[in-house]
Parts: sequence; C-alpha cells; structure tokens
Amino acid sequence: MKLYICEDYINANWTKKITGGEKISREFAKICVCDYIGRKQGRVDFKFVKNKYGKPFIKKLSRKKDGQIINRDIFFSLSHSANLLICAVSRYNIGADCQFVNIKDIKICRKIAERFYSPQENLFLNGLPEEDYINNFFKIWTKKEAYIKYTGKGLSEGLNTFSVHELAGVYFIMPEISDAYIYLCCGEDNKDKLSIKYIT
Repeated sequence: MKLYICEDYINANWTKKITGGEKISREFAKICVCDYIGRKQGRVDFKFVKNKYGKPFIKKLSRKKDGQIINRDIFFSLSHSANLLICAVSRYNIGADCQFVNIKDIKICRKIAERFYSPQENLFLNGLPEEDYINNFFKIWTKKEAYIKYTGKGLSEGLNTFSVHELAGVYFIMPEISDAYIYLCCGEDNKDKLSIKYIT
C-alpha cells in the first residue's frame, strides 16, 4: 500500500497539464496508480469500474513483479482538504481520508457529533477535557470517512450507525506527516505495508 500526498494541488506542477475539463482528482489517481505499478503515464489503459455500491477501482491492471507480469485489480481512495490532496493505492481494498481542523467552536463540533456520531463515540468525546474535544472530534470524523470509503457504501451507511472504536477486522493507520489528520482504513493484508510519496 502506498500513500501519495500533494500538499498544494492548486499550485502543483502536474495540475498545469490538465486541460479540456479533466478532473484533478481523476488525473491524480492516474498519476498515483502509474507510479504504484511502475509504468509511465499514457502507456496504460485504465478501466475504471465500480463495485455494487459505486466505489471506483481499476480492473485487471498489469503490474511487473519479480520480472513477471501480474494482472490484478488495483484499489485506490482519494481525499482532499483545503489544498491537500491524497491518494492511497493498494492491491487490496483501501479507504483514505484527510481533514484539517476547520472548526474551532466546540459548540458546533458537539452539535455535529450529536447528530452524526454513535452513542459510544459521543460518550468518549464527552468524557474528555474540553481542550481535547475538538482534535478528537476531527480524528473520529476522519476515521469515519476513511471507513465508509473502505466499505464503499458511502453516506448511505449512516455515520451514526457504527463506532470507529468498535469495528472488527479493519485497521486505522495514521501517518503523522502533515498538519491535517490523515487516516487509512484497511484490512489485515495492508496493515503493515505502508510507504509514502510526495507529488509536487
């Protein structure tokens, strides 16, 4: 599993090449997947398909490994917050989310948590000292977003129907690499295999 980070995608070199209505997120996914499989961009035919919930992935892409060509699905997950853009790419299912702390008012955070967080998560947050509430609020939010991207069900699952503290069979990885919270949600196959690359 590899995490690609563009810290300022609005002013990045690669976004200057995007023309004709191409979407920045789609182009970033292509750049990251090409790097992940070790192929030059423009020499790979991408077949974006969607699972039954509408989550996109790339069907049967060739990848060189130990001198052999392996055909397998490639999974990716995109997220952005302010000028930060990330993409996690893996041979196994993955969910990624990033979030800057963009709400400083604890009352607003509490109202959002009451509406969208599970009773267990609210119990946890309300037991914290006030100075720790907002940061932990954003940690939970980012984990929730990563999880629903991992499952592919999106917001149809309902953010308050699960607690990130009680999920079985998934792992949350938090690389400490920026001012934003970044969480990757993955299964057993991915949990110990993370590398990071910056894209400028």
